[in-house]
Order: sequence, then C-alpha cells, then structure tokens
Amino acid sequence: MNLTVSPYKTPSFKANPIETAEKVITEIGTQKSSLFKPLEDGYDKFTSGIAKHFTSKLVESKPLLYLAERFKDSKNLFQHTLTIGSVITSGLYMQRTYTNKDLDKDRRNTLVVNQGLTLIASTAGAYLLDKYLKGWWENVTARFAGHLVGDKDFAKNFENKQKSLKTELKVKDLIKENESYIRIKKGNIKDAERIMRQLNGMGLLRAMIVFGFVYRYFVPVVVTKPANKLCEMYLKHKKAKEAQKA
Repeated sequence: MNLTVSPYKTPSFKANPIETAEKVITEIGTQKSSLFKPLEDGYDKFTSGIAKHFTSKLVESKPLLYLAERFKDSKNLFQHTLTIGSVITSGLYMQRTYTNKDLDKDRRNTLVVNQGLTLIASTAGAYLLDKYLKGWWENVTARFAGHLVGDKDFAKNFENKQKSLKTELKVKDLIKENESYIRIKKGNIKDAERIMRQLNGMGLLRAMIVFGFVYRYFVPVVVTKPANKLCEMYLKHKKAKEAQKA
C-alpha cells in the first residue's frame, strides 16, 4: 500500500506552536500555486495600471513636487501628508457635488461651500489639537521609554527636568543620557536602534490618532450633520423669499 507523504514535516509537540505555524505559513506562501496565479497576475496588472495612470502622474505633478520641496524639512511632515490626503479626498467630493446635475444650482453651491468650510475648520482644529496634546503625549512617551529600558524612574526624572528647564524637552534626546539605555546600546546596538524607532513611532501615533479622530469622527458626526441642516434651512428660507416675490 502506497502512502502519500506530506511535503510539510509534522510539527514536534516540543516545538513552539507559534514558530511552527509561522514556518508552515511561510513554506506555503513561498510555493508557487497554479490556482492563485491568475488572481496574482490580475492583481499585478491592476496595481501597475493604477501606478502608471494615476499614482505616477500625481506624484510627479508640479503641485506635489512643490509641496515636497516646501515641507521636506518640516517637523510636521507626517501631519502635512495626512492633510494633503484629506484635501485630495474632500476636493474630489466637492468636484463631484458641483458637477452633480441631479441637484439644483443653489443646493450644489451651498453644499460645496459647506464642504470647503468644513475642511478648513477641521484641518485647523486637527493642527491645534495636535499641538495642544504634544506636552501631555511626551509624558506618555516618557513612561513608555522607561518601560523599554527598564527604568521605572525615567518618566518622573523626565517630568522634573522638563519643569526645571521650562522648555520643550524630547524623550528621545533625554533617553540617550540614560544609564540603562547606554548599557543596552553597548550590549546590542540593534536593540538600542529598535528602542529609538519605537520612540519616534510614538510621535507618528499621536498624529494618526488626532487627525484620524478629527477627519473620521469629529467631522462626520459633529460638523457635517449640523452644516447640512444649516444648508437646508438656508435653501428653505431662500425659496420662501423667492415665492413671496413671485
């Protein structure tokens, strides 16, 4: 009797189940499959088409090149990138509203103005909130840094030094002077680099939370609905006036 032997080794019960699962998934993922090849080829063609006809033209456009040159040294580059994405999305939405023939001219114009003002207000609010939270978030980052290097007093020392200096102090600058971090760096430079990447990532995380909250929650829930109601009230009032004149 012939037995079919599986191409994958039976995992040992002594092996780490997570490592074993990752190994099996990696082996399966690296094998070429004729079943998924048409899907992979179609996906490749689709993404290549998007890159050729849209992404490359957008990236190489004069406005975007100007913005890249203008903000390349900015401390808020990540925030500016999020804003540009929101401006593009809102701009396309405004353009579709303005060219929507199913809406009368007054309604189209009012909606476009509302959308534009909402974008401006939400963008200004996002930058203000991000700036306001920087100090508090730096203290959160200090506690995280203390956990990473195993120094429970790091956050307290950071706050005390920040108060004594009365200036903006960065955790990633103070951590370089920390004895625990220095020992980690001497022992394994890669661990020290990983810690610095994680601390840099905390700043990006703050911006993602703030801008995501403003653009994805605050605007749709708090701003858009009242703005649309005001738009309806204005149009109703205008039509009533026109009816009286007639």
